[in-house]
Amino acid sequence: MHIFNNFSLLFVKNNNSDISINNNYSSNSSVYSTQEDNSNGFNKLPNDLPKFTKIEVKDPYNNRNIILKITKKEKGIYIWESLDGHNKYVGHSINLYNRISSYFMPSILKTKARKVLRYFNKYGFNNIKLTILIVDYSTNIDNLVKLEQYFIDSLKSNLNVDLVASSSGYHEPIDQKIRIKLRKERGILIYMYNITDFTLLHIFDSKQHMYNSINIHHNTLNDCLDTGSIYLDEFFFSLDEIEESNRINLLPLEEIMALVKEKRDNYIIKHPAAKAILAEFKDDPNLNKEFSSLSSLAKALKGDRSIIRSYLNGTKSGYYRGKWKFTYINSSLVENTNNNK
Repeated sequence: MHIFNNFSLLFVKNNNSDISINNNYSSNSSVYSTQEDNSNGFNKLPNDLPKFTKIEVKDPYNNRNIILKITKKEKGIYIWESLDGHNKYVGHSINLYNRISSYFMPSILKTKARKVLRYFNKYGFNNIKLTILIVDYSTNIDNLVKLEQYFIDSLKSNLNVDLVASSSGYHEPIDQKIRIKLRKERGILIYMYNITDFTLLHIFDSKQHMYNSINIHHNTLNDCLDTGSIYLDEFFFSLDEIEESNRINLLPLEEIMALVKEKRDNYIIKHPAAKAILAEFKDDPNLNKEFSSLSSLAKALKGDRSIIRSYLNGTKSGYYRGKWKFTYINSSLVENTNNNK
């Protein structure tokens, strides 16, 4: 478990919601063993289930930043529950924040492929509580699924269509699902979806496979996996199969590579690189500096972006603060200069 080493029992107020975190990992009273949580649905848990830390979040949609802090790079069980207790859904994940955040995406909600999505589409997240059970990261997938199965049974989760944990939906062709499950057994795979309708496009064997094939930077990939960021405004990556999606169109790697290249080219057009800037000091050329963007220049000089921009585009004349002259330069010049330093 990662973030809990530095926490004690605390209650966080955020957006007028109570978020209770009972998570002092070194304390027997806060790392829940199977007997230590006596709340509803947690009575007399079997001894062979994994230990976990229980976190309850009210108003989860408006507390996504808190969910990110406590679930980033964690694995465990998540339980959606209406505040009246009448509707429940249980799931598991080896990458909790990424998985939980997928429920908030309009493109997955509008598929209405499963009962839980139809519920959220109709009622939203205003009267929902999210319970998260975080297990030690060394917990294997079989024990995680076993814990999920226990709560599906004990909570009588009516929004779970499949009452056998790790089953993957009743709409999809069984032969494709078997193939996916067999590949999943090889190790940690990465699932690639489009965000238009959450169609599963490809399954990568590893991160290295993605680095080599689609030329994604490791920091970019980690950000997509850890925070649910959308790659190139088009693709969602997950360590978990998104079971709520009933669409599969597995493309061969060559087509995926071509598709990513096309989207990357379009992305560059829509999101051009920031213009590099030369800042020349009036009285001493040794103080001249090159910046990769307006933001980095404004930060360095602790200045206002709009005022600096007015000097750059010529609406203001003279020297900024009586000292600095700004000029747009070729970004490659800055890159080459930095590489030679």
